[in-house]
Amino acid sequence: MTGNHPEPRRIAVFHQGCVPVYRRGFFEHLSRMSANRYTVFHGAPPSNISLQAAKPPFAFENVALNNRELKIGGSIAVWQPAVWRYLTGGYDGLIVGHEFKFLSSLVMVACSRVLRRPVIWWGFGYRKAYGSWQGGGGPGLKDRLAIWAADRLARFGDGYLAYTEKGRDHLLSIGMAEDRIQVVRNTIDVEEQVKLAQAVADMPDREIRAEFGLKPDSTVFLYVGRLVPRKRVDMLIDFAKRFPDVDGKPVEVLVVGDGEEMPKLREQASGTDNVHFTGAIDPSDIRIAKVMKFACAVVIPGYLGLAINHAFAHARPVVTQKHDFHSPEIEYLTEGYDALLIGGDEEAFCEGLAAFAASPDEQARLAVNAGKTRESLRIGQMVEAFDGFVSRIVPAPGGAR
Repeated sequence: MTGNHPEPRRIAVFHQGCVPVYRRGFFEHLSRMSANRYTVFHGAPPSNISLQAAKPPFAFENVALNNRELKIGGSIAVWQPAVWRYLTGGYDGLIVGHEFKFLSSLVMVACSRVLRRPVIWWGFGYRKAYGSWQGGGGPGLKDRLAIWAADRLARFGDGYLAYTEKGRDHLLSIGMAEDRIQVVRNTIDVEEQVKLAQAVADMPDREIRAEFGLKPDSTVFLYVGRLVPRKRVDMLIDFAKRFPDVDGKPVEVLVVGDGEEMPKLREQASGTDNVHFTGAIDPSDIRIAKVMKFACAVVIPGYLGLAINHAFAHARPVVTQKHDFHSPEIEYLTEGYDALLIGGDEEAFCEGLAAFAASPDEQARLAVNAGKTRESLRIGQMVEAFDGFVSRIVPAPGGAR
């Protein structure tokens, strides 16, 4: 203790291997608002995932690492060279992502148990059989083993920061104590996005549309995110080709992002004049607010995650396919209220999206409700829930372990 002020808890954070662009705002808010000292260890994103890493400098305590990868069959394992630094750095607790690929994190978890340092997992709260979804069948042996191991690993920690109520319910079902689980809604810096939206609110739509090569009177569907197979952007392009207009009004698709699918998607869109590619745009760039302003919805046919939060921050509804393999953030939307989930095959998806394009009243209703939903996704709420739980699980320095 120093005077009447207790020493801050020192917490090491190893999550996702990097600082994703959408996570920067959270760590900045956490650093400003908390009396605890969080040190974020980060390197390059694992090469087999589509995360876009934020670029330093960072306005929070951090340690840059040279992550090392090891290929094991068709999978990748990651070693972050910080185990010794963590063990000897005077940390009071450890927060790690609930992922098998980070071998160094598993070593630190085991060492923390020996040292009696609290370990807090941060993740979904459960594991989905994504491989089975992509393969078009039921859970295979690999998925079943992974789910079994994930559940046992979760119980090995002292606490769990879960993204959703569904994650919390699963953790309770496998025997974790209720007071060891905290739902922390996974979100982006909504406040930053709201400010961007306000900055473009009075800009004429016609001028903005011209900037992106769009017609002045078209219905615009927007895709924002990495261009990877599981997002199924090809379905959105197929829709644009099949429905160049709806009820006599032009329909256009604007694709914001980059990734491995870009060449394939550009080839698919060749010969059309209603599909436009911008390339990647940083979330803090005002151009994001511009394209959100005139889009009637953010459409991601396949795997859907934090794009929900991004869309709602700008009061834009979300349209996607109805299936069981979205990211847990799917729980943040309400079907028919602030989002449209279209069931059936690709044909049904195109028909459903066309029906939505033909209904300006439905577009406006969902947009109003999306603006209401964003209030539950404020980053301050995430920070308060996160930090309060950590302070409860990790004893203050000098306290009983």
